[in-house]
Amino acid sequence: MNLKLKYILIIFLIIGIQVRIPAQETILPAIQQQEQILKRNPEDMRALKELCFLYLHKADYHKAIEYGERLFKIGYEKQDYKFGILYAHIGLGQAYIMLGDSTAINHLGQAKLLAESEKNDSALCSIYNGMGLYASNIHRDYYSALHYFFEGIEATHRCQYQELEAILLGNISSIYYLKDDPTGLTYSLQIYELGHQLNSAYLIFIGALNASYMYYLLHEYDKALPYIQEAEFIMKQNEYYNQGNVYAIYGMIEFAKGNREQAVEYYKKGLSLNDINQTSYKVLLLNEYAKALAEEGRNKEAIDLLFQALSFTKEENCEIHRNKVITTLSACYENMGQYVEALTWQRKLQQETDSIFNTDKEKVLSELRIKYDTEHQANEIKKGKLALLQKEKKEQALMGTLVIILLVVFALWYRYKRQNQLYTRIVCQHQEAIRKEQQLREVITSLRAQQESVSASSPMSEKYAASSLTNEKKNSLFQRLEKLMQEDAVYKENFLTKERVADLLGTNRTYLSQVINEQTQQNFTQYINNYRINEAIRLLSDPETDLPLKAVAAEVGFNSMSTFYKIFQNTVGVPPKQYRNKVMSMHKNA
Repeated sequence: MNLKLKYILIIFLIIGIQVRIPAQETILPAIQQQEQILKRNPEDMRALKELCFLYLHKADYHKAIEYGERLFKIGYEKQDYKFGILYAHIGLGQAYIMLGDSTAINHLGQAKLLAESEKNDSALCSIYNGMGLYASNIHRDYYSALHYFFEGIEATHRCQYQELEAILLGNISSIYYLKDDPTGLTYSLQIYELGHQLNSAYLIFIGALNASYMYYLLHEYDKALPYIQEAEFIMKQNEYYNQGNVYAIYGMIEFAKGNREQAVEYYKKGLSLNDINQTSYKVLLLNEYAKALAEEGRNKEAIDLLFQALSFTKEENCEIHRNKVITTLSACYENMGQYVEALTWQRKLQQETDSIFNTDKEKVLSELRIKYDTEHQANEIKKGKLALLQKEKKEQALMGTLVIILLVVFALWYRYKRQNQLYTRIVCQHQEAIRKEQQLREVITSLRAQQESVSASSPMSEKYAASSLTNEKKNSLFQRLEKLMQEDAVYKENFLTKERVADLLGTNRTYLSQVINEQTQQNFTQYINNYRINEAIRLLSDPETDLPLKAVAAEVGFNSMSTFYKIFQNTVGVPPKQYRNKVMSMHKNA
């Protein structure tokens, strides 16, 4: 052991941190070894493949692409589809995903066709891993991402690929963090222990990093710190890129403990590394830094950082943490008394959240998780109790039947429980949204009344001139439209048309359509239906309201029950009948 490492160990012992310093070799000698092979034979496809994947682990995606393209070129020249072209597609697909390039899915699709034709489960593991990353990073579709990751784990079981199973578990744990669900702790600790068993720095790093996030969600900050300290040690030892992730969780832990200045220092340190940070980590750091500034009352500075974060999500095609940024942005505007802006961003968050939410997907994922956990437990039991397999055939058949029955019963119970929890979360979310929106509307109504009293003293035409709409006129027209919806509730008219609303506002349908599209990114019908569904949610959220569903639909402006059911289901994620039943159930149990 060299002198520097001894000093580090002594320091850890002095301050009482229980960190397991890994004894494994770093990633750098492995890279150097493969590069030496390439010097002797520049067309060695196995060395090119290893370098491509080593740089993926190091998070140096441009280098990974460089070796992936060389591998593809040589594989194509030699017509080697089984290895060269297959693994080039996999490596390029994963590297392009992390750079926000949507062409990644083309590489992964080609790789999937080749792997399936060759029945190559080892390659399929990596392909499903890449598809899961694509779904989460590019589309923020966490449900599909988890589905792909669990499919990848099934493939690892078929080919006994233990290390990639751990990587997939790490990605699953990361998705649960993004969903604010500490369920991922079990998976994180499995990776961490397996990393030490296999002497793998990369697996230890993933396990330690994810474990720190999970303990952060559980508010167990003293348990989180040793894991993030070990992750930082490995990160520096291996010169990993994307170091901002480590400093983000450091800052979040310190901020949660009340050490705001220390947290800000970590955020600044992470942001100073943005040249090598992945987009999602840039966004996370900016959001957490903005929260720290907002707590100091520096909301304007915080908003500037949040818009920078939003631009990263669009320009670099990575939707991860976007919902956190919008939530913080709405809170900053509310802190500044800009309630219209706060309400606008809150609605935007609800629209984006509803668009990626789907009850059926949640059911499928629950079944996948049960399946994985059951298989994992079965494997552990098999290792320790092989003698049980020698029992009589009749006993085995009886026990097998019993296990199947229990699993079916458990699966049915678990599905019901998850659906019930899901419906409860949806109802609570919308009830809280109704309460907050009502508060914001009261403030906005008061502000509008003041504005109208001032405006009454100065003559202004209510109708637009024949010239094009200016920004001031657009804003004025949209504010009057919102007032028409919120105070006069014209959306309740069953045969409401664009011409009718335009006449009420003293404008024309072209200007009306333009303003609605620019302000809400919706067309006229979507805009009106959004108000109708929000009103339906308010009616159904009141346990004292006993209107039949048909009357509710008519009351909020729908002419067709089927249209009402369809739009309510797509927007809220729960059929209206089940929504009302859940409200009544929660009211009785309150």
